Amino acid sequence: MRLGNTVSRSVRWSQFACTLVLSSSSFALSYSDMRRPLNGQITPSASVFETEDHVIFGQHISVKGSANSWNVDTIGGTWHVWHHTTIFDRIDLPLWPDSMLEARIVLTSEMCRNRILLPPAPFMPPRGLEYCGAHIAATAKPDSDQPNLARSHMRNWMAELMGWTSNSNPSLLAPGQGPHTKADSYNESLLGPLSFVDLGNSSIYYFNSFDAQDLDVNRPGSRLDLAHFALGSEHPLRTLIDPHVVYQDKNWLDNHRIEISLHRTSEGFVKVSVQVLSLMHPASGISIEPLQNATSRIAWIGPTKQYESYIQSATDSAASLLAIPDEFYAEHDTTTQSAGIVDVRTSHFNSFHPSLIVSAHADSNTPLTSDQCHLDTIVMLPRTYFFDPYQLYELRDQLNVRYEHYGPIELERPAEVMANWGSLLHLNQRPHSAALNATIPIHARYRLPPIAQENLVGYHGEPSGDSHIDLALLPPLSAVVCPAGSSKPRHNAASEKKSILRALDMRLVLFDELGLWPVAALEPSPGAETLLRMPVGYVENTVLIQVLTLVVLFAGTVFICLSVKKSLASRQ
Repeated sequence: MRLGNTVSRSVRWSQFACTLVLSSSSFALSYSDMRRPLNGQITPSASVFETEDHVIFGQHISVKGSANSWNVDTIGGTWHVWHHTTIFDRIDLPLWPDSMLEARIVLTSEMCRNRILLPPAPFMPPRGLEYCGAHIAATAKPDSDQPNLARSHMRNWMAELMGWTSNSNPSLLAPGQGPHTKADSYNESLLGPLSFVDLGNSSIYYFNSFDAQDLDVNRPGSRLDLAHFALGSEHPLRTLIDPHVVYQDKNWLDNHRIEISLHRTSEGFVKVSVQVLSLMHPASGISIEPLQNATSRIAWIGPTKQYESYIQSATDSAASLLAIPDEFYAEHDTTTQSAGIVDVRTSHFNSFHPSLIVSAHADSNTPLTSDQCHLDTIVMLPRTYFFDPYQLYELRDQLNVRYEHYGPIELERPAEVMANWGSLLHLNQRPHSAALNATIPIHARYRLPPIAQENLVGYHGEPSGDSHIDLALLPPLSAVVCPAGSSKPRHNAASEKKSILRALDMRLVLFDELGLWPVAALEPSPGAETLLRMPVGYVENTVLIQVLTLVVLFAGTVFICLSVKKSLASRQ
């Protein structure tokens, strides 16, 4: 590896990995004059108000630095990670609940995409364990003595943060439908606090899936700004998630994953951390501009532990060595290949009471021989279907697996009046078992007319039919799970140089809220059968059904009255 003596000298790699890091101390003042301490006074100091890290991993990278920007050339595809932190005052955001520990918004598109041939960077968690869509979650403090009240406060706070200003029930928009964008459909559907489901011991969770055709992520040369699908242009967080990168004449990248996490500091601030994962296609002249008035630094990390890594401040004439712990390269050695196969089959798929036949089989080289590691599977349903927890309890011996059900227990209400997005089932296989086989009964919720005509089909799937509605379920997520302490190296970022490693940590949404740390992911079976065909009523028969229902109710009432009268008369 060749190291330049000045910032303006080109740095070229023939192997994997290059890192850029930019830091800012006072740019927060330029976003809003309200971003200040509670007493109205602010004193800029290094790494307090705003920092950003640009991290690029690839095979062939050329970097040229100047006082105003870094210019990057790539020959092969490269991963780009941008980590940004800033401070908000409490008047910029809804009043933070005392019982809330953190809030997270995760937007991810990877499971909507075709298989990516570029290997992941060493810091990445196992792939294929985050559903393609918008995930919104909040977690209460572990010492909260009133978890239900804490969840209620978090529901209201998250709904206000997202602009969901009403408790009205959301409309069931078909994928790709909506007034303008996904973000517009969120707000105009008037999602409210009840849209969240309780998750784990102390979290709430909301999910809305993205559609691959709607995203258009697999078209060659396409670019995707994920924030467009969940955050409106006027949202206070929207301006914080765009890295200052000019790439192929665009000022935003093709985002694979965006995570926005919020914590409250002891001084009363709200600390916002943004992490953006993108894939750069080969290009020249990529320009990365630091934040205004920022103190910037650049660092590059070797592709393996045999390579030396360096870090350099814009004010330094030469770079200094950056020590990278060996476990940085070894902690996720299973990300390049799956650890097994997870499959699902639908039984009686065109009835009101279908079943899901779920099977997961881990490879023999997984760490399931440990008493602490086990095979976990997550099955998710939209609100048009539901798990019956009482039925699951009766079948617990047949399932032969531990499980937790999360979601509303409303067995008779129509889908359109359900405020929740859906429900999920967490299956936890016992230690040492590398296989899971379970038949899980599910039930369809009644649908209220009118129903979108483009989704209706016939009994056998005839496009001209209107007796059923087709729905493809999301595939199950399955992973080998071990305690975090036994599998996740703890980067002791005692020095400023090592703090870059913390910026690269990625916490898988849903698994993190459930307290799970996956070390290896099972791949969804390409032959999985996820189609469900729900019977629906004819819209033109609605009035007739209502009239007949009233007639039957009236006739039944008359019959009961006459029976009671006859019974009383016979007793006399």
